[in-house]
Amino acid sequence: MDPVLKETRGEIVNLLKTRQGVSASELAEELELHSMTIRQHLAILESNGYIQRTKVKSNRGRPKFFYHLTQKAKEKISPSSYPKFAVELLDILESIDGSEKVDHLLRTHVENKVQAETENFENKTLSQKVNMLTSLLDAEGYMVELEETLDAYLFKMHHCILKEVAQRYRQLCNSELEMFLQLLGVFVERVCHTIAEDNYCSYRVSKLNVI
Repeated sequence: MDPVLKETRGEIVNLLKTRQGVSASELAEELELHSMTIRQHLAILESNGYIQRTKVKSNRGRPKFFYHLTQKAKEKISPSSYPKFAVELLDILESIDGSEKVDHLLRTHVENKVQAETENFENKTLSQKVNMLTSLLDAEGYMVELEETLDAYLFKMHHCILKEVAQRYRQLCNSELEMFLQLLGVFVERVCHTIAEDNYCSYRVSKLNVI
């Protein structure tokens, strides 16, 4: 690991994984450190390209700065050459057998994943299923943040491990949505999408309309 990301700076990066814009004062409070200490660490992270800041005007006083992870940081946290390899394989398959073969392969992949987990999800409440799916996605590296409202759950996936593949083969995202629907057994809709230049992918899981 890069020495820059050790100890306190590593903790800052971990906090920013699932937070879209955090101020220095918020980080200081969260980590129970003096704001000046936090600002010194932020300056080091920014100079090394791991974070960037945006300025937001305030009605009173000075404008505030909010910090975000850069793409470099996200790649450093979870580096992998597998997406590029997967794209190359799919490109070869498409060139040999056509796009329908790629579609079939992706559908089969989802069907296999669903089949492997169906028994675990049977006879579970929606709340239990949602938490199980969160754990599965986290284990795969998606950095999931789960929110709950009166009528729905919201998955926020802060790191797409297959973004490079999905940019080339967008049907992968549809397959992902289908997997969520089958495992949870309720209506699921995509709200945000990194392929559409959103900061993260998110899905709304209805507590109503059980399938």
